Amino acid sequence: MPKPSKKLHEHILKVIKNYNPDASPMTIKIYCLNIEKIFRDLGGEEDNYDVDILKDHKKVFDMLDNQEISMNTYKNKISSIISYLLASGVDVKHINPYSDKVDMLNSKIDRVKAKMEWTDKEKDNLLSMEELKEYLLFLKEKLPNSITSYSDLLSFQKYICAEFHLLFPLRNDLSDAKIYDSEEYNKLEKDKNINYLVINKKDKTIKVYINNYKTEKANGVIEFEIKENKENKDLVDNFIKYYDALPKIFKEGKFEHWLLFHKSGKKLTRNDFTKFLNNIFDSTGKKISSSLIRKIVLSNLYPVEKMKTMSKIMGHSISTAVKDYVKS
Repeated sequence: MPKPSKKLHEHILKVIKNYNPDASPMTIKIYCLNIEKIFRDLGGEEDNYDVDILKDHKKVFDMLDNQEISMNTYKNKISSIISYLLASGVDVKHINPYSDKVDMLNSKIDRVKAKMEWTDKEKDNLLSMEELKEYLLFLKEKLPNSITSYSDLLSFQKYICAEFHLLFPLRNDLSDAKIYDSEEYNKLEKDKNINYLVINKKDKTIKVYINNYKTEKANGVIEFEIKENKENKDLVDNFIKYYDALPKIFKEGKFEHWLLFHKSGKKLTRNDFTKFLNNIFDSTGKKISSSLIRKIVLSNLYPVEKMKTMSKIMGHSISTAVKDYVKS
């Protein structure tokens, strides 16, 4: 399947950005990636993606129906198509079937939320918090004593990523995260499209700044500190050990401070991160995503103060946490 050219990517990005300039950079990026993948899945050629291909809504629906995706993902893909068709000036008669599909999907999604039930796909992949914690111990036992290769780094990446998400269930925001010690961070010119994890070795703390995430426009920057207490000791200690090893593994000038990266040093995209997280939990026989972890974690939270703290970290209100994530 051909990969879209840079020229085409920039064209789609420009069309969507011009139509909805107030949308967050993350929303525009997701819409753009969705459109590119939909074109590829429909057989579009590298430099000739005619918008007319999207006018055949039945073909689009048949293609998406055959993919194993959640209702939310399905809705997001259709919403991306609507945005692109509107931005391209396509006649509304070709847009209406997509709008109707979104309305139908919203109704289904709302019914599931109202019942506070797990979807069939979630049930198939569900693990209890106890099982997730046991699996975390399994990952910890596989950690090497020292880090001397990329393979060693990868073991630490998997462990700290899994533990971080069980303690602080973000979406796929760690894919856009860079890691620094506090002295380096204070000298940086900050980038609002980058999320930062800042290590203070003296205090044994990690400060987290989430700038780039789904609801950042409504909720602003998410800031919280991870202290080396009983609950977080392993996470903090292994983050420091991992960070100290990074410059030793990479050749001089190749370390770009990304928290998660391929062997080449190139950062993980959000799609890469989804696959990476799935791979971490592959031995469980379940397909675990950041979204499923969020639901499992919040469904095990009862104290209101802890729920408030977790809702802030996850970038939404406590009402959203209860309505969208907490399951019976």
